[in-house]
Amino acid sequence: MRTMGFSKSGAFLLLVATTASAESYLYEIAKQEPYKTAYKEMLSFPEWVSNAQGTSTPIERVTADGKRYMLGHMCKPHDCADHQLSVVFSADGKQSWGLLATRSADGKTFYKQLLGHPDRAVEALLNTSFADNNPED
Repeated sequence: MRTMGFSKSGAFLLLVATTASAESYLYEIAKQEPYKTAYKEMLSFPEWVSNAQGTSTPIERVTADGKRYMLGHMCKPHDCADHQLSVVFSADGKQSWGLLATRSADGKTFYKQLLGHPDRAVEALLNTSFADNNPED
């Protein structure tokens, strides 16, 4: 812990900087409490996403770049306008990619997170699904 004091116009300001350790690394502290819990929470998805328990549209069979896929859209129950997930599965079901969209606090824009490293064709399918399910946005 470092403590530094500065005097400015007769007022005394105290700046306290704390670190886990000057020799710590992310891979180390991410395995120790309380950092471990915070790290895990940062990487987790909302329960409706993790458990696939949302309001859903029927699966569509689609083709992109000559490959077949299955495409679905789901949203958070009772909050579809603000929390949505589009998912593309490979035809054999062994790969999946997603687009998680959460509306900003001001209600004007969506924060979009791509999942599973989609290529351009799959990303286009995900964006089309999002647009189709949000015609006014």
